[in-house]
Amino acid sequence: MVQTPSDAPPGHYWTIQICDLFTTVIHQLGSASKTPGGKFLLVGPNWTGETPSGYIDVLRSPTNVVGVFGRSFAANTGESKALARTVLNQIGMVAQSLDKPGPLRFDCEASARNKVFPPGVTPEMVAADPDMLRAKPVDPTHFWDTLAKALDFNSEVSADDAPMAAQARTLLALRASDPAWKALLDRTALAADAELHDSAKYEQVGVDAGNGWQCQDNGGAWGTDWFGRAQAAVIYIYVNDFHEAIYFIRGTDDKGALLQGRYRYTVTFPKDALPPVDRERGGFWSLTMYDRDYFMLAKSPNGRTNIGTVNLDANELKFADDGSLTLHLSRDPPSDKDAQANWLPAPDGQFALLVRAYVPTQALLDRSYKLPNVVRSK
Repeated sequence: MVQTPSDAPPGHYWTIQICDLFTTVIHQLGSASKTPGGKFLLVGPNWTGETPSGYIDVLRSPTNVVGVFGRSFAANTGESKALARTVLNQIGMVAQSLDKPGPLRFDCEASARNKVFPPGVTPEMVAADPDMLRAKPVDPTHFWDTLAKALDFNSEVSADDAPMAAQARTLLALRASDPAWKALLDRTALAADAELHDSAKYEQVGVDAGNGWQCQDNGGAWGTDWFGRAQAAVIYIYVNDFHEAIYFIRGTDDKGALLQGRYRYTVTFPKDALPPVDRERGGFWSLTMYDRDYFMLAKSPNGRTNIGTVNLDANELKFADDGSLTLHLSRDPPSDKDAQANWLPAPDGQFALLVRAYVPTQALLDRSYKLPNVVRSK
């Protein structure tokens, strides 16, 4: 059972993103799609039956494994964060056998406190060295064995993924048939992993979206674009359906040079030209700073790893007299007080940027709106 909030104010953004085993978004509930509050039954490919009493609908998945991600918007104010928690406490999942009549209440803060760490890792260790959890999510030395287990547990897949799954099962059978084939395919997995990570860079993933930004046009709705999905898995796995949120990425400045924290950069939005999102349905935008390995800053000098609507709603940013908004990106803080208010800290070395535009308007979807360039200061 998946529960959606029945008491979310109009204009407050929330979503429950549901992905299948291969990270394709199969259901996107939320304020953007005006999903009603209540309960939904989430079922696998072999489930049969009618919508149970007390449930709004049945949500079907083409695979037995799904990912379910709930989100609630919070600006940098105590009031906004309290509202976000109130909405999150109405969002949750339980087995149908544990469901009870009426709305269930969850505790998002308790869930956050009950983190599960890998064996031998403690919260104190992570606090002292946040980088210790930067492990690659896929170990190419065990790729084929892990894939075999995943396909065994998910014998059914979507129509788009059926050719890929069939090819994978053929290769797995070939690998099991002879040690020579096993050695060849194991080497191939290592080479493919290295090539994938070389290709999945912010300066080259996606298609041109104007002014140096790039975008994957089919984000979250991958269809048979297995390579694009694999690239996304390296840099920002589990993206929303692009109708829900568009991700603009880049790793270079206006001259095509890699972004470096020792330099100073500006991003200037002209008057009334901030990213056009639908605020009535909860839309918002953010510019997030990542290091060269696509991780946010572990320790930010001003507490920011992104900047955007959350700061605007908290009246933290300074507009120029002409109505424009200039964001400042650098390792060292600007000397000007107004520029400091608009400062997004960068790491020491190379960095990358990602703009998220939640609940995009048509101008974003059809690319008639262009984000401003990232200009290195002289």
